[in-house]
Amino acid sequence: MNGRVAEKLGDLRGAAGMYQSTIDASSEHAQARANLGRMLVFGGGPERALEVVAPGLANHPEDADLLTVRAAARNQLNDKAGALEDAEHAVKIAPENESAVALLASMKRQAGQPDRAIELVRNFLAKHPDSVDLRQVLASLYTSVNDPEMAQQELRKVVELRPKELSHRLQLALQFARARKPDEAEKVMREATAALPDSHEAKLAYVDFLVAQGSRERGEQALLQFIERDPKNYDLQLGLGAVQQRLGAVDKALATYNRIVAADPESPAAISASNRIAAVYVTRGNDDEALKFVDATLKRNPRDNDALMLRGNISLARNDASAAVADLRAVLRDQPAAVGVLRTLAHAHITNGEPALAEEALRQAMDVAGADVAVRVELAQLLIQTKRGSQAVSLLEETVKSAPTDIPAREALTRSYIATQDFDAARTAAEDLKTAAPGIAAGPFLAGVVAQAQQRLDDAVANYSRALELQPGAMDALAAATRVDWANGKRERAIARVNSAIAANPKNAVPRNLLGETYLSDRNFSQAQPVFAEATKIAPEWWMPWRNLAISQLGKGDVPGALATYEAGVAATKHEPMLVCDLAALYERQGRIDDAIRQYQVVHEKRPRYDVAANNLAMLLVTYRKDRASLDQARTLTESFAKSDSGPLLDTHGWVMFKLGQFTEALPVLERAVQRAPDSKVIRYHLAMAQLKTGLRDKARDNLEHALAAPATFSGAEEARTALASLGGGKG
Repeated sequence: MNGRVAEKLGDLRGAAGMYQSTIDASSEHAQARANLGRMLVFGGGPERALEVVAPGLANHPEDADLLTVRAAARNQLNDKAGALEDAEHAVKIAPENESAVALLASMKRQAGQPDRAIELVRNFLAKHPDSVDLRQVLASLYTSVNDPEMAQQELRKVVELRPKELSHRLQLALQFARARKPDEAEKVMREATAALPDSHEAKLAYVDFLVAQGSRERGEQALLQFIERDPKNYDLQLGLGAVQQRLGAVDKALATYNRIVAADPESPAAISASNRIAAVYVTRGNDDEALKFVDATLKRNPRDNDALMLRGNISLARNDASAAVADLRAVLRDQPAAVGVLRTLAHAHITNGEPALAEEALRQAMDVAGADVAVRVELAQLLIQTKRGSQAVSLLEETVKSAPTDIPAREALTRSYIATQDFDAARTAAEDLKTAAPGIAAGPFLAGVVAQAQQRLDDAVANYSRALELQPGAMDALAAATRVDWANGKRERAIARVNSAIAANPKNAVPRNLLGETYLSDRNFSQAQPVFAEATKIAPEWWMPWRNLAISQLGKGDVPGALATYEAGVAATKHEPMLVCDLAALYERQGRIDDAIRQYQVVHEKRPRYDVAANNLAMLLVTYRKDRASLDQARTLTESFAKSDSGPLLDTHGWVMFKLGQFTEALPVLERAVQRAPDSKVIRYHLAMAQLKTGLRDKARDNLEHALAAPATFSGAEEARTALASLGGGKG
């Protein structure tokens, strides 16, 4: 019961601990297992959820709650047949179980059976008309079949059932806005401020609604009136500053925040205002001034999460992710529940190429503040990046349900549907985003992405064009529209659109680079080259036009010209790693090994934790140099790769040890490298050579045959053929 109370209060970490304690004390407590499993599923941990409910189902195979959790977990893991079997069985044995009915309805919708889903939920509500959760599910189903009036009807009933919960009123307002009834939507928001007179959240939501609908002056004026009636409400004043920032009036926002600080310097609102001032300076690139405010805040409150997060972000902006990780972990020893610090730590780990540690930090943040929308969105984005889109969808659907007006959450949900190729759901989500935030480009842009995926190319271009109207500098929309037209044979329109963007902002190199890439896609090197050359003059510090210019020159066979371009680009961008890697590779092809090594050494000195430079430098050293100093340097460069999950990094580490004569030590490292990258011919060749040196001739023959299966043009291929011939093999 303590766990259930903690969960209702949003203390998910405490709730999970209580449920686990219950299981530890009574392993057959089915409800505790079901509750903990459900939390794990919603948190994006389906594998762990299955582990939790499995013992419970062994003892209670007909428990509907346990079956529902297993169904939800299986659904996330793409075991659709097993999930459907569990969900249908749960509803059969417990037709009045809300969670089971809701899950089965969701699965029916996903399977293209919305009418069956609606029937299922309506039958439940006929017997249980006070179920808020199922009425929300039904409203969502009506929305999916384009029946807004029925959706509105269900959401009105939800508001009647829970009149003091703001989120339900926000959902109703959004439904009216989506149906293009802005007056009705605004009326709902006004009613919220009247029904919840002590809620500054309701007032700020009303203001946000007005601003999102384009009534910016009305929104600011409404907020000023709220403040006039309650001048000591600093939460409203913080909201005013936020609105002013959104409207681009940053100096006015700074004045608002400074007034809060001056009015009561020791108050929590003043500390928040001070942090926001620092954040403004960060966005303006004035980190030193930002740190003054951060330091002042930390003197008042050494454990202020926002100030610590800002300091961490400043460290990251200065390209010192390792230092940021060390500082943030030191802070977390004293403040393990600091959500802002955990989020910054996750970002630092991502920057450092440590996604597993980033996920650990975000899940810890969710344990502390399960209702924090930003944490949920960031975790979902990480799940998408690590190819777990179904888990991201589940997490974000729950997030949007509880925070229906949060635009980043809706945008992330749309992207998660796209990532999982659920384009019907993505289309609905994109339309909802357009309705919720008609003044931003993200909605039409994502609607364009969905339309393009569904081969509705005219709709795609129309949506991309709308995104460009809302945000003329939206280069992703410009690029997408251009590529759709180009691929669809409407090349004159594509070129005209890009040229129009160039004419509108001739000092912007991005559309010029896009024009060059458009020509480059047709291997029209002659037309592409002068466009890229002009882009490098406009933005000499941007690496991409330099690279594209060199590619154009190589396409024309002008190797000296490409070398000169890469060299100029490397100098102009202060050794941008992408250009350095290309230049070094070209040097290597030209036999200029010392020049290639020198380029990587400069990058390694500037960015010692940039693994690509360290990897390539080490491989050049062991391939082309035989002196002990070079081999020792290669060993130092690759020592940190021993714990990597990357096949190429493990391969380099193992090959360096091989070159040092440490064949036994190299063997297990190269075996792990092949496990991580089984299709890499060069890694199999390296493993085979280590196996030869350690007497594993049959295994060496097998790997050499894999490596030399045509085509086989990797560095060392001739040595591999010689080795295979010595073993009596003949492939290649």
